[in-house]
Amino acid sequence: MNRLDEAVQFFRGERSFHRLFCEMKKKYESLGRIGGTISVVSFSAEEKDAIASFFGKEMNRVPLAAFEKQLANTKFAGISLVELLSCYLGEPLVTKKEQQQEIEREREAYFTRLMNTYQAQRDWLMAVEKQRFVQLAYQQNHHALEAALSAVCRALEQLPSTYVRLPIFAQKVANDPHMFDLHTLAGKLLLSALQFYAGTEYDLSAVEDVNELLQSYRLLREDVLNFVTCAGLMAETEKGHHPVFAAACETNTVLNVPLREVMLFTRAYPSEGNNVFVVENAGVFSTLLDVNVPLISTNGQLNLATRWLLDLLVKEGATLYYSGDFDPEGLKMAQRLVERYGSSVRLWHYDCSDYLATKPTVPLSDERLEKLQSVTLYDLQAVKQEMLRRKKAGYQEALVERLKGEMKRR
Repeated sequence: MNRLDEAVQFFRGERSFHRLFCEMKKKYESLGRIGGTISVVSFSAEEKDAIASFFGKEMNRVPLAAFEKQLANTKFAGISLVELLSCYLGEPLVTKKEQQQEIEREREAYFTRLMNTYQAQRDWLMAVEKQRFVQLAYQQNHHALEAALSAVCRALEQLPSTYVRLPIFAQKVANDPHMFDLHTLAGKLLLSALQFYAGTEYDLSAVEDVNELLQSYRLLREDVLNFVTCAGLMAETEKGHHPVFAAACETNTVLNVPLREVMLFTRAYPSEGNNVFVVENAGVFSTLLDVNVPLISTNGQLNLATRWLLDLLVKEGATLYYSGDFDPEGLKMAQRLVERYGSSVRLWHYDCSDYLATKPTVPLSDERLEKLQSVTLYDLQAVKQEMLRRKKAGYQEALVERLKGEMKRR
């Protein structure tokens, strides 16, 4: 039996040292060296007696360096404390730094393997590896993360050439129609990948932008419940004039047109004149129908069906007159329209006098007011500052008679 085995046998026979050895192991792994001290105040009388016998005096705190030095004064001289602790506990002592280095090596090997498997997506994998939600997913379940990353890489290799609904695409790629549901890990990763390869920056916290990003790759989340509300518009498909739109114009009938149908249009334009009036609220839209002019309601959000139709109208040279609510969300929508369509948009009754005419009384929370910081359009600065000062919202329903009167004159 060598001296190290003899020392291990000796201390294992003195069970009162076990707690001290466990604490010294923790201290070494934490510091990465022989250093620091162990408080033995809470140890049992038997454990304290064994330690006192080893040192030849009572100890309230045991420095690791002192224990190793005292070990050299016994018949076990030449044995390091690290050797003793490792053999006594039956496992190597690994410092926190070494543990972290091993974790990092494993993580690098994990992503390197994925990059070698999916070489065409290597750039995206290198980028997504650094994202916080991916790092958390790796820590929680790296097997689930690998399955999701693999599914997205396969999806990128099979992006459709014609429009397809997202669940159908997911079924084809992963044999699971819910694989790319946007609340799932794979769904979030898919958006990350599409954003990475897109030429346009999308706000992935905005439903409308998410839908548009997917649509740019011919993927549709929903093409029936995603609809645009309109009246007084004409549309054409490859077969010619759309008969439903023609009949609706003759009878001043409102249409809720699903994205599924809007995608088939080759042209869209006002039934008369060159102006299209766009309002935010369905109630205002309904009231203005009596005027019998080209009219669109965004129903509080600029969804994909609405944007698709507006794109066609602007392409035909139509001018969009937009009126919305005087709240942070309304101003942001107005800004987005101007950013998208430029000089084809006219902000309609959207200045300070109109805001004051709504007699704003609904308080705006600090959280909602904070949204105004992203409103940078020059034409909205005056009303933005007045809104920040009053901290109250105004709504376009209060302006409906003004809007109706101007529509008649136009």
